[in-house]
Amino acid sequence: MQPTETSQPAPSDQGRRLKDQLSESMSFSSQMKKEDDELSMKALSAFKAKEEEIEKKKMEIRERVQAQLGRVEDESKRLAMIREV
Repeated sequence: MQPTETSQPAPSDQGRRLKDQLSESMSFSSQMKKEDDELSMKALSAFKAKEEEIEKKKMEIRERVQAQLGRVEDESKRLAMIREV
């Protein structure tokens, strides 16, 4: 009887394949991190834009309220003058 050959690769082939798989895995991981970073930056930009929009609206409302208060003060003074007469 002849010894049968096994279909298992030589240890150096296994090491090379593992190294290649690890390299692919690290490359994939690096790509995923890059995509995650891009998504995070986009989300942060969108959040900042929304924050700026809210701040702008807040300032507009504050200005309108101040203008209205100024008109109310003027009308109150006018009423006080009318009552004095």
